[in-house]
Amino acid sequence: MPNKTSSLSYRWMKEVWDNGREDAIDEMMDANAIVHGIDGVNAPGPEGFKVFFKSFKQQFPDISIDVEDVISEADFETARCNVNAVDANGKKVNFSGITWLQVRNGKIVEAWNSFDFLSMYQQLGFKITAPEEIEA
Repeated sequence: MPNKTSSLSYRWMKEVWDNGREDAIDEMMDANAIVHGIDGVNAPGPEGFKVFFKSFKQQFPDISIDVEDVISEADFETARCNVNAVDANGKKVNFSGITWLQVRNGKIVEAWNSFDFLSMYQQLGFKITAPEEIEA
Protein backbone atom coordinates (compact mmCIF):
# COMPACT_ATOMS: atom_id res chain seq x y z
CA MET A 1 0.00 0.00 0.00
CA PRO A 2 1.61 3.30 -1.06
CA ASN A 3 1.70 6.43 1.03
CA LYS A 4 -1.76 7.93 0.52
CA THR A 5 -0.32 11.37 -0.28
CA SER A 6 1.47 9.96 -3.35
CA SER A 7 -1.74 8.48 -4.80
CA LEU A 8 -3.76 9.94 -7.65
CA SER A 9 -6.86 9.72 -5.44
CA TYR A 10 -5.27 11.99 -2.84
CA ARG A 11 -3.95 14.45 -5.43
CA TRP A 12 -7.40 14.58 -7.09
CA MET A 13 -9.21 15.39 -3.83
CA LYS A 14 -6.66 18.02 -2.82
CA GLU A 15 -6.19 19.76 -6.18
CA VAL A 16 -9.68 19.50 -7.69
CA TRP A 17 -11.85 19.82 -4.59
CA ASP A 18 -9.83 21.42 -1.77
CA ASN A 19 -7.98 23.86 -4.03
CA GLY A 20 -10.81 24.24 -6.57
CA ARG A 21 -8.48 23.78 -9.55
CA GLU A 22 -10.69 23.08 -12.53
CA ASP A 23 -7.58 22.73 -14.72
CA ALA A 24 -6.44 19.80 -12.53
CA ILE A 25 -9.38 17.82 -13.94
CA ASP A 26 -7.73 17.98 -17.37
CA GLU A 27 -4.36 17.03 -15.85
CA MET A 28 -5.64 13.95 -14.01
CA MET A 29 -8.56 12.64 -16.08
CA ASP A 30 -8.28 10.82 -19.41
CA ALA A 31 -10.12 12.40 -22.34
CA ASN A 32 -12.48 9.39 -22.52
CA ALA A 33 -12.85 8.68 -18.79
CA ILE A 34 -16.16 7.28 -17.58
CA VAL A 35 -17.60 8.35 -14.20
CA HIS A 36 -20.19 6.24 -12.37
CA GLY A 37 -22.29 7.10 -9.33
CA ILE A 38 -22.55 10.87 -9.68
CA ASP A 39 -25.70 12.44 -11.12
CA GLY A 40 -24.89 15.21 -13.53
CA VAL A 41 -21.89 13.59 -15.22
CA ASN A 42 -23.54 12.85 -18.55
CA ALA A 43 -20.55 12.85 -20.89
CA PRO A 44 -17.15 11.16 -20.81
CA GLY A 45 -13.89 12.84 -19.94
CA PRO A 46 -13.00 16.11 -18.28
CA GLU A 47 -15.68 18.16 -20.04
CA GLY A 48 -18.44 15.89 -18.75
CA PHE A 49 -17.06 15.98 -15.20
CA LYS A 50 -16.61 19.75 -15.23
CA VAL A 51 -20.40 20.23 -15.50
CA PHE A 52 -20.80 18.45 -12.14
CA PHE A 53 -17.73 20.15 -10.65
CA LYS A 54 -18.95 23.67 -11.48
CA SER A 55 -22.46 22.97 -10.19
CA PHE A 56 -21.22 21.43 -6.93
CA LYS A 57 -18.66 24.19 -6.30
CA GLN A 58 -21.37 26.78 -6.90
CA GLN A 59 -23.54 25.11 -4.25
CA PHE A 60 -20.57 24.46 -1.92
CA PRO A 61 -17.84 27.04 -2.47
CA ASP A 62 -15.91 25.83 0.59
CA ILE A 63 -14.97 22.13 0.42
CA SER A 64 -12.37 20.15 2.32
CA ILE A 65 -11.89 16.43 1.77
CA ASP A 66 -9.89 14.29 4.16
CA VAL A 67 -8.61 11.20 2.36
CA GLU A 68 -8.47 8.77 5.25
CA ASP A 69 -7.16 5.67 3.46
CA VAL A 70 -6.01 4.68 -0.02
CA ILE A 71 -5.48 1.12 -1.20
CA SER A 72 -3.75 0.51 -4.53
CA GLU A 73 -3.35 -2.66 -6.54
CA ALA A 74 -2.28 -2.93 -10.16
CA ASP A 75 -4.07 -0.09 -11.97
CA PHE A 76 -6.80 0.45 -9.35
CA GLU A 77 -7.02 2.77 -6.34
CA THR A 78 -9.72 2.93 -3.69
CA ALA A 79 -9.99 5.90 -1.34
CA ARG A 80 -12.13 6.35 1.77
CA CYS A 81 -12.96 10.01 2.31
CA ASN A 82 -14.65 12.38 4.71
CA VAL A 83 -16.11 15.55 3.19
CA ASN A 84 -16.60 18.83 5.05
CA ALA A 85 -18.31 21.56 3.08
CA VAL A 86 -20.07 24.88 3.57
CA ASP A 87 -22.90 25.80 1.22
CA ALA A 88 -23.48 29.22 -0.32
CA ASN A 89 -25.71 30.13 2.67
CA GLY A 90 -23.08 29.21 5.27
CA LYS A 91 -24.63 25.84 6.25
CA LYS A 92 -22.00 23.22 7.16
CA VAL A 93 -22.29 19.59 6.11
CA ASN A 94 -20.18 16.51 6.74
CA PHE A 95 -20.51 13.19 4.91
CA SER A 96 -18.39 10.24 3.89
CA GLY A 97 -17.68 8.43 0.68
CA ILE A 98 -15.61 5.95 -1.23
CA THR A 99 -14.20 6.25 -4.71
CA TRP A 100 -12.61 3.51 -6.78
CA LEU A 101 -10.44 4.55 -9.71
CA GLN A 102 -8.93 2.75 -12.64
CA VAL A 103 -5.71 4.53 -13.57
CA ARG A 104 -3.77 4.33 -16.82
CA ASN A 105 -0.73 6.43 -17.71
CA GLY A 106 -1.20 8.45 -14.53
CA LYS A 107 -4.79 9.48 -15.38
CA ILE A 108 -8.25 8.36 -14.31
CA VAL A 109 -9.85 6.24 -17.04
CA GLU A 110 -12.87 5.08 -15.04
CA ALA A 111 -14.25 6.01 -11.62
CA TRP A 112 -16.93 4.51 -9.39
CA ASN A 113 -18.23 6.75 -6.60
CA SER A 114 -20.37 6.15 -3.55
CA PHE A 115 -20.87 9.25 -1.38
CA ASP A 116 -23.51 9.68 1.32
CA PHE A 117 -25.42 12.46 -0.42
CA LEU A 118 -28.58 11.47 1.51
CA SER A 119 -26.85 12.51 4.75
CA MET A 120 -25.71 15.74 3.08
CA TYR A 121 -29.26 16.58 1.98
CA GLN A 122 -30.68 15.78 5.42
CA GLN A 123 -28.14 18.11 7.04
CA LEU A 124 -29.30 20.82 4.64
CA GLY A 125 -32.88 20.33 5.88
CA PHE A 126 -34.33 18.26 3.05
CA LYS A 127 -37.09 15.91 4.22
CA ILE A 128 -37.36 12.41 2.84
CA THR A 129 -40.95 11.32 2.35
CA ALA A 130 -42.51 8.18 0.94
CA PRO A 131 -44.24 8.61 -2.40
CA GLU A 132 -48.00 8.63 -2.34
CA GLU A 133 -49.57 5.35 -3.23
CA ILE A 134 -50.84 5.14 -6.78
CA GLU A 135 -54.42 4.00 -7.03
CA ALA A 136 -54.93 1.10 -9.42
